[in-house]
Amino acid sequence: MTRPPDLRFEIEKAWRLFTALLRPLPAFVIPGAPKCGTSMLYEFLVTHPRIRRGVRKEPTNFVHWPGSRLRAAMNYPIRWPGANFIVGDGSVEYFTNPVAPRNVHDVLPNARLVFLFRDPVVRAWSDYQMFRKFGTDTADFSTTVRRAMRWLDEPSVYPLVDAAARQAWHPARYVLCGWYARALERWLAVFPREQCLFLISEEFFADPLGTTRAVLHHIRLPEADIPPLPVSREGCYAESMPAEIEAELRAFYAPRNRELSRLLGRDLPWA
Repeated sequence: MTRPPDLRFEIEKAWRLFTALLRPLPAFVIPGAPKCGTSMLYEFLVTHPRIRRGVRKEPTNFVHWPGSRLRAAMNYPIRWPGANFIVGDGSVEYFTNPVAPRNVHDVLPNARLVFLFRDPVVRAWSDYQMFRKFGTDTADFSTTVRRAMRWLDEPSVYPLVDAAARQAWHPARYVLCGWYARALERWLAVFPREQCLFLISEEFFADPLGTTRAVLHHIRLPEADIPPLPVSREGCYAESMPAEIEAELRAFYAPRNRELSRLLGRDLPWA
């Protein structure tokens, strides 16, 4: 049975779109990577008195409504004369989407970008556990991951992988989202490096306040008192990743971690 439309929601959405020209565009974007602490970082940032929260952290408007200035702004509060605040988009669906970098640049060429990178093997397991919890994926992790590694080792399959990567979930997601260098090169092809900040998730988890201050500096805001917030704890799952597939993933990512290390100009704590 088809659910009836939520009339209140539809009216609010229409109002937001009608008044979008009065709403600010995002000054910063956190494109990902998924399951690397982007939600935690967003929660820290919106405690700053000059950052306002959107209706949702992940509006994903730059993949669902590319080129639309109105759709890009409708997630945010109206900025009346004299109001002095900025807003941000934290949609991790952008990270590996092949058209997202250009879509974001077309509307926000001066946006400040913040990327987070986590041990890709741990990231893959966390991603799988999230989709499994929501019932989106009931398949065996090892089977899915081995298939994805075969695809990503075969350049002739890349066009199909990129087509799949336009969706939030696809069979190669767990492995593809951890091939950070491949996705990052697309962003750096359209955004200058000085507009990008690269963070290591493990360092953020160890020092969330210090990392948040570095992000505030990057997005050109003064430091402010940040209240204590709960720190996310990952890894408390009912089951552990099978040791055999963990070893296979680490071997798969070894050369790709070296790619990222060269791209960032620094050593990686997990490589």
